Amino acid sequence: MMKDILESNSKRNSMAKALLVRWKWNDDKTYRILLGLRIGGTAETQYDLKVKYPEQSNEQVTLVVHADQLAGLMLEEKIDKVVELLTDEMWRWDPAHMLNFREKVEKLIK
Repeated sequence: MMKDILESNSKRNSMAKALLVRWKWNDDKTYRILLGLRIGGTAETQYDLKVKYPEQSNEQVTLVVHADQLAGLMLEEKIDKVVELLTDEMWRWDPAHMLNFREKVEKLIK
């Protein structure tokens, strides 16, 4: 039973095959600036990210979606879903630093 709980916690905290977005606040802390997108490493955990990017840090990494959440979708649907998540208003991306999210996601998701 304890082993199952530890395994479950390990999978839930794992960043393996998760899409992560690295960002920072602009000078006014009103908008976010995208610094990069990447896939999480196989041994990477939420704890690792919190140590590397503490809350006081200017740079942050946020999990966008786990790969298993996109598992049943075709490639174009996966790309559309990730772009939809990244362009949500809650991110408040800086209009002065806007990028083509579709282009970035297409390079990452194959």
